[in-house]
Amino acid sequence: MINNLAVSLAEAFKFSDIAVSLLSLFLLTALFQRLTNKGPMLWPVVGIFPTLFFHVHHIFDWATDCLIRCGGTFHYRGLSIGGSHGIVTVDPSNIEYILKTQFNNFPKGQYYRERFSDLLRDGIFNSDDEKWKEQRRAITSEMHSTSFVEYSLQTARDMVHQKLLKLIEKHVASGKAVDLQDVLLRFTFDNICMVAFGVDTGCLAVHLPDIPFARAFEQATELTLWRFLVPPFVWKTTRFFRVGPERRLEEAVRTVHDFAAKTVADRRIGYLFTDRFDLLSRLMKVPDEQGKAEKFSEYLEDFCISLILAGRDTSSVALTWFFWLIYNHPHVETRILDEINAVVTQRRSAEGEEVMKMVAASVLVRYSVEVIQSETVIPKLTTTLYMRNGLWVTFKPRPRSTIPPQEILFH
Repeated sequence: MINNLAVSLAEAFKFSDIAVSLLSLFLLTALFQRLTNKGPMLWPVVGIFPTLFFHVHHIFDWATDCLIRCGGTFHYRGLSIGGSHGIVTVDPSNIEYILKTQFNNFPKGQYYRERFSDLLRDGIFNSDDEKWKEQRRAITSEMHSTSFVEYSLQTARDMVHQKLLKLIEKHVASGKAVDLQDVLLRFTFDNICMVAFGVDTGCLAVHLPDIPFARAFEQATELTLWRFLVPPFVWKTTRFFRVGPERRLEEAVRTVHDFAAKTVADRRIGYLFTDRFDLLSRLMKVPDEQGKAEKFSEYLEDFCISLILAGRDTSSVALTWFFWLIYNHPHVETRILDEINAVVTQRRSAEGEEVMKMVAASVLVRYSVEVIQSETVIPKLTTTLYMRNGLWVTFKPRPRSTIPPQEILFH
């Protein structure tokens, strides 16, 4: 009996020693990471997950503070088992390096494509290499054609005068508050759907209706991003059993794809005999290799869905910042109004080059788009180990002392 007790005590001490050692290693690793990393806390094993959990109620403000503290760039790491890892950057030089200078070296990668495959399938925002090049070749000439550019401008102009202004006037007359960001989101959604599909979804109607396609698209994008926050075995398991967020994602994606499929099918009926300038109609008339493919309809659907994703949130966020900046800088608003009045006294509206000559308005728009960085986040995975002078290439954060020229406007 004494021998058994001795063995039990020895095993207990071994377990406690192991537990203490692991705890000490955990704390030392966390302390070392905190002392050497200015970015968000990356815990051993669980990575950035606890930090995100405690800041989820103000995630964007927290991320902005982290970027400011780190000079515009920081590393992140998810769970050790199946978690993501990468770099978050808002430094224009880094973004140019990834998206332009060394674009071929930074494909989206399997990690990204797998998570967006249900919504975007093989659309241009979820493809790499030859598939991406084929789609880009097919649409570049169309999107830069004079007729399409004029159609896009006319669509936006009509949307503003016939819907947006009437909606705003109604709320001003009623004296009721309205969520400007929601209104601008509806405006950009209707506008991009007209440009891509040639279909008016009706989001910007005066009574602000609930549009199933718009709601499904919003849910699909939000639920897809959920996959980036959890380990693969979690979302793949819930997808297999069709429960939780994955079930709602499946329903939302089905609504989005059904709308796109119906639009493409309807447009195929007599599209050669109609004079339409939306991108879907123009792509149908392009006599290239894509038109001979068996999955041409699916290709058109995927592209239009990707285009909506590109033009919806980015434009509305930039416009929201635009009006927020005006609200907080009344003297800038005065300068913009003076420029507009100088033009409309000669004619009813400003177009083309006249708009570009409005210095204050142009600077503020560029500031909202370029400095605020409203671009949709698209993870990029490097496939080549780049070396310079024998050293790993690292992202260089922009010094905080560097003030963009546009900021001069606000002083």
